[in-house]
Amino acid sequence: MGEKASRRVKTLSGFMKWAAQFRDGQYLFRGVPDETYDIVPSTYLRPQVGRDSEKLLKINKEYIRDARLRGHDEKNGRVLSDLELLAELQHFRAATCLIDFTYSAQVALWFACGSSRGNPNGKVYAVRVDDPVRFKKITPELLRENLDYFFNQTEQKGSRMYQWQPRPQNNRIIAQQSVFIFGSSQIDAEAECIILKGGKEDSLIALEKASGITEASLFSDFDGFARLRAYNQPYIEPDAHQYLQRGVEAEQEGRLDDALDYYSEVISLRPDNLTLARTYNNRGVVYGEKGEFDLGIEDFNEAIRLSPDNAYSYYTRGFAYANKGEVDLAIEDFSKAIEFNPNDADAYYNRGSAYIGTGNVVRAIDDYSQVIQLIPDHVEAYYNRGNAYRDRGEFEGSINDYTRVVELEPDHAYAYYNRAMVWLHLHNWEGAKADLAEAQNRGLDIIDFFGNSYESLADFEDKIKAELPEEIALMLMQQ
Repeated sequence: MGEKASRRVKTLSGFMKWAAQFRDGQYLFRGVPDETYDIVPSTYLRPQVGRDSEKLLKINKEYIRDARLRGHDEKNGRVLSDLELLAELQHFRAATCLIDFTYSAQVALWFACGSSRGNPNGKVYAVRVDDPVRFKKITPELLRENLDYFFNQTEQKGSRMYQWQPRPQNNRIIAQQSVFIFGSSQIDAEAECIILKGGKEDSLIALEKASGITEASLFSDFDGFARLRAYNQPYIEPDAHQYLQRGVEAEQEGRLDDALDYYSEVISLRPDNLTLARTYNNRGVVYGEKGEFDLGIEDFNEAIRLSPDNAYSYYTRGFAYANKGEVDLAIEDFSKAIEFNPNDADAYYNRGSAYIGTGNVVRAIDDYSQVIQLIPDHVEAYYNRGNAYRDRGEFEGSINDYTRVVELEPDHAYAYYNRAMVWLHLHNWEGAKADLAEAQNRGLDIIDFFGNSYESLADFEDKIKAELPEEIALMLMQQ
């Protein structure tokens, strides 16, 4: 995604020109009445809390515990989950870890034009949320997890954030098209729009005239929501970008057939080439997830025809070719992806694996080394390079790489096993015995694994030109 433009505006039309740029993905918006406000949970705004993530979690857990002790955790005869209870608390102005966003840029503008002490400039943030790595959507299954689960996951995943669109618990969530984001303490916006204080009042008037957005509409009751969907109200068909967003959401949630339907709907509407290329590529990826690689390749071909310099389309097509066993074509596409994006570690990694399939171990080592240069803690790049070094008889490099693997991932049983095999080639019996024991302790069936690789113990001893000590022979083969 290219860098989005920020802007300073004082009219609704100026704001809508700014908002029109967010059509290449799914964005959420947040309006604040003071431009100095950051995107932070309201818990941080309480006196003496500060930006302490541990205190944030502690305070929100206390909310939940105290609310349950007082019997406030039931609604309509059902016990609320931790997140649902926090949403209810936030609805009644409690300062929680949930950060309010909206799908509607105009709703965000209304909040940015709200009153604040001294009537300063307001601000609207735009945050892109269709990256499955950066944002995870809350599914009904995840909704049942307690609060600790999400914050532990955030610590493990670094900048992982959660996106939750609550089911219609109350009229406010419906009217405001509310979405909650929580998890990471830092949320970076793709762009910002400053709402000049001199234009706030006129913008509120224009919002009411143009879209009917008022305080009454945003804080309406269920009856008002239902009336908007009465028989005499027009049904507005979603446009291509809305169908594309629905496809992304379905894919993120694992609803692959729904995602295919939405992406196909976008294609039938024939939007601009950029949107169409992205849709073909997304649909191709879903076909790949379903194992339908030929259909995926057809879509990648179309995406490349529409956008010939898109590195990701070449990468995804290369991945599909690799899964079909068409290794040479996969290498061509991974190379093309690298040509357009020289820092694409995934393309180097997969091209390295493809080179292994062709027997070109030297080129594979080069590619795995490039991955490690780009991502110094890439466990599988070290592991695969270690295997490649071993196959070439470069045992020192192999030992170094396997050692790095178990430093980064101490339970990597295969790294211990393969390092043991190298120790055996080097006649280092103690090193081999220790690593075989480590692999076994981590659940690897040594005898079965070795038996699938070598016809007999004698065959292996001939290969390493040594007779194994009895203790090691027993670890490797049934006697």
